[in-house]
Amino acid sequence: MSFVLPTVLGHRGARSVKTENTIEAFAYACQSGVRWVELDAMLSKDGEAVVFHDETIDRMCENRETGRLDERTAEQLRSVTLKNGAKIPTLAQVLDVLNRYNGCVNIEIKPSRPELARETARKVWQVVRDRRFDDPARLFFSSFTWDALKETKAIAPHIRRGVLVEDVSGDWRPAAKEVEAYSINYDADLLTPELIREIKDGGYHLLAYTVNDAEQAKKLRAQGVEAFFCDDPLFMTKALG
Repeated sequence: MSFVLPTVLGHRGARSVKTENTIEAFAYACQSGVRWVELDAMLSKDGEAVVFHDETIDRMCENRETGRLDERTAEQLRSVTLKNGAKIPTLAQVLDVLNRYNGCVNIEIKPSRPELARETARKVWQVVRDRRFDDPARLFFSSFTWDALKETKAIAPHIRRGVLVEDVSGDWRPAAKEVEAYSINYDADLLTPELIREIKDGGYHLLAYTVNDAEQAKKLRAQGVEAFFCDDPLFMTKALG
């Protein structure tokens, strides 16, 4: 199977439909026919790769628990209850679900602290290999943290890499070159026709996040954006035809 960049990726599974980054969100996306999803991978206190976005659990907890995720062990995180009664899954559990549906995934490597960038990348890759998900047609990595991408290039050079960008500084350019990036994954609200042309002329694929308005997606697609991270991927897939 060869790699085909999708038009729509389910952002954190399908976060406007199910609790983000949970088994329920990824299963829903897969059952809806969404082939690609995106998730965030972070380490627990004892170094287990879990799927969670924030550095703290505050925003997502149903019972107002607070505190940093990386100050709890994987066992302690299992007892945390998120919104709608969901649980924080391990990366291994999510990959098992995706394997069941032959799904594909963009794993954002999200170190909770800068000094954990390379370790987080290594632990993620270990889980990927253990779950036999190390297929470059079904997987690519991304990160805002360049050291994480450098580590993936060193240990898994055959897996594509995307540089995540959330500002207009232009600092992504040397990073993209150094890690031999496949794509630039840019904040959709910051994209301009000139920037889109520059990225495409540089030989990179261009993905935009987070796009939930169909008209915005159509406009960006006409300008050269190839793929979109969407909170309701089924809706956007239908809207874009």
